[in-house]
Amino acid sequence: SLGRGENSIGGEGDTKNGSASGRRACLYLGTIASLIGLAIAASLNSLHGLWLSMIPGALLQHNFEVYKALLSEYHNDIEELESQAKDSSGEENLHDDSKQSPVSNRSGSVGKLGMSVGISFMIGPMIAAVASPTFQFASYFAIVCTLASGFFVYHLPLPVSSSHTHHDKTSQETKPSQQKKTEFTLINMLKLKTPKSRAAMFCLVIRLNMALAFHIFNTVWPASLKTRFNFGPSDHARFMSFIGITYAFSQGYLAKRLVQMWGKDGKAFVIMACCAVLGAGRYIAYYTESLIVIYATFLFIINALGTMNTVITADTGAIAPSNEVGGLFGILEASQSAAGMVGPFLGGLISHYLGEDAPLIAVVAVYGFLFSFISWGYERYVISSDNDDGKPGRTEVKKSI
Repeated sequence: SLGRGENSIGGEGDTKNGSASGRRACLYLGTIASLIGLAIAASLNSLHGLWLSMIPGALLQHNFEVYKALLSEYHNDIEELESQAKDSSGEENLHDDSKQSPVSNRSGSVGKLGMSVGISFMIGPMIAAVASPTFQFASYFAIVCTLASGFFVYHLPLPVSSSHTHHDKTSQETKPSQQKKTEFTLINMLKLKTPKSRAAMFCLVIRLNMALAFHIFNTVWPASLKTRFNFGPSDHARFMSFIGITYAFSQGYLAKRLVQMWGKDGKAFVIMACCAVLGAGRYIAYYTESLIVIYATFLFIINALGTMNTVITADTGAIAPSNEVGGLFGILEASQSAAGMVGPFLGGLISHYLGEDAPLIAVVAVYGFLFSFISWGYERYVISSDNDDGKPGRTEVKKSI
């Protein structure tokens, strides 16, 4: 809960910076924070050192959200360049391929980003179980991996839409206002239009409830595995490797194929189906006495979770202009971190006063609410980006510009 509290403080600030160079600076800051935390963990072999090692990363390591914002800007650039090429060639049907629509391409790219995380979840526990004799060795190996990450950050291309050359083309009158937006202050955060739109609020409610359900379930899940199957470190390593490869498959392949199959209008149905699978799957996994059934159930759970995260992340990036997409992802990250603070406490409280099974019932109820909520308004507010409150989404902002 403390780590998530620090996350909620640092997450919005790290992703708020709207300039390309500012986002790269945030990536450097996150990398340095990870290195400091790992160095503390490797040098202080105690519970006190473990607590201290959490602080730098929890406050400043939010690189994954920055990557989401950059990826959204890359797609904005690609769509703008394709539109310019279409206008210059005079061909109305340039790149008009239903199998490779901007919607599915955006979902596919977000999926590949998540797939890299899934592969890491698969490989990391395997390395720890096989090749890491001590915690210090694992920490030093993680430092090497983090340095490699910083090397690739240095060579990361900057998006055209938020580069300085793009801002140089604007008038002198608009420069101060644009520069002001990149400053992280509470006033500037409150001035952002996109997070106040109904589409962004809708995504915020979904993300908040998904995180809340996840953290409530995790208060009882590890103890349940220990009680039923006497799970040890090697069992958890194998289980996490299985989750990693499944998550990589769902985000790298399955999500894009489902969006292509159902199309833009069918995305709400895909997310609703994922909510149903998550609720039913967690219920079955909690009560079964068969380890095989748990693995089979989590095959569906992780695929549903990966697909749902990919589709929602892609749609979230599409509703914000490039100068606000970082702030939107930061606010979503802060809300999920807040759920990470409340969820474990709430799960423990429910379990203590209402019984051991009560947290599971609460989790299923949250997924039931999400199913109804998405059925009611996802297509209306997010997919169509038709904001009745007058707050423009990304498409409307581009038209006004």
